[in-house]
Amino acid sequence: MGKKIAFNVILNLLIILSVIIGTMAYQKGNYFVPILCAASFSLSLYYKLRLMKEVRKEMKEKAEAQAKNKSKKR
Repeated sequence: MGKKIAFNVILNLLIILSVIIGTMAYQKGNYFVPILCAASFSLSLYYKLRLMKEVRKEMKEKAEAQAKNKSKKR
């Protein structure tokens, strides 16, 4: 779970930095860097959503396993 938290933090930083760097480069008249930042933003967002789905699935499985164990004890 620690790896997923670290991966989530890295993805958050990539998303924030790509927006900041892209807007700064666009204001300076550069058009290539904002395109790269937009690609980085979309790829980071894709992996973040994928990670969220994976974590939800794991949490759901854990909750079901705990509920199953509680019902067996009674």
